[in-house]
Amino acid sequence: MPATSDHIAGAGAALVPLKAPRGVDPPTLLRSTGAVRRSFTPLVRTYGTVPYADLDPTLPAGIVYVVMFGVMFGDAGHGALLLLAGLLLRAGRPRRVAPLHGLWPFVAGAGLTSTLAGLAYGEFFGPTGVLPVLWLNPLDEPVRLLAAAVGLGAALLALAYGAGIVNRWREGGPSNALYAASGIAGGALYLGLVVSVGAGLLGHAGYAFAGAAVAATGLVLAGTGMYLATAGGPGGAAQTGIQLFDVVVRIGSNLVSFARLAAFGLTHAALGEVVWRGTTALAGAGVAALLAAVLVFAVGNALAFALEALVAGVQALRLEFYELFSRVFEAQGRPFHPWQLPVQRTEVPS
Repeated sequence: MPATSDHIAGAGAALVPLKAPRGVDPPTLLRSTGAVRRSFTPLVRTYGTVPYADLDPTLPAGIVYVVMFGVMFGDAGHGALLLLAGLLLRAGRPRRVAPLHGLWPFVAGAGLTSTLAGLAYGEFFGPTGVLPVLWLNPLDEPVRLLAAAVGLGAALLALAYGAGIVNRWREGGPSNALYAASGIAGGALYLGLVVSVGAGLLGHAGYAFAGAAVAATGLVLAGTGMYLATAGGPGGAAQTGIQLFDVVVRIGSNLVSFARLAAFGLTHAALGEVVWRGTTALAGAGVAALLAAVLVFAVGNALAFALEALVAGVQALRLEFYELFSRVFEAQGRPFHPWQLPVQRTEVPS
């Protein structure tokens, strides 16, 4: 500020500080330093502009995205190709895709997580037997993979509620954080339902009742906040009831939605197995059959790579936006555009 004031003083101008009027949020100015952050920024900006007071979710959102992508695209061979593509983008090769250079951490991260998931599944361009199964074979243990996917989704939803609580507090203070469906009330409802259902399935009645009590507390808090936002009376009570029902249903549907991590991981493994079986069925029956086997292996993996990369990318984006960002975001910010004083230079003839 002093430097600016001194700079314009020579032109006979003065800098007058003015306080921002109440009720007007300052424009958002999120950091865009670092290759990784810049690579993940489009993921958040596609959904909306982060309000000035909120947490910057860029890095966590990018990490979560590539992890979910890797779970669905779990093949060490395909992941290595993605990782190689990311490194080529970093090097600016080929030149025709040089404008995408900034996305190299995003692509490389997706390739790395896919490779790690492929190592866990024992998949290398399909079930070729090149790698041992370090964790599970998706086609042999689909229920276990499904449970792991839902468990991962439950943890991610809990983190999203945590970020939502911080954001609601920063946006409107403790009361806003307490009663918001994406704040403490919603978090308590979610946590209580998860504990109650989980404990009930495991046969722990005490924990189930405790979870139900926490869920009921969250339901009351959320209902109070919703009712206070209405005009009151019977109409307000009916509106609050509908909204509470929607919140409970969405918690269940959002949690179950993470099962798609396992479903598309199974699809990827199934496509790899189809290609590998076709390859082995042709191999060993002469030179022509061997060439046909190589062709089937190459073309089949290329099609599986292209199809599954597209599907995994879209599904990871859907989970990020609908299940996670819907709890982190409640308000929209305004993009920051720095104001510049237009300066006209006039040449004075000597």
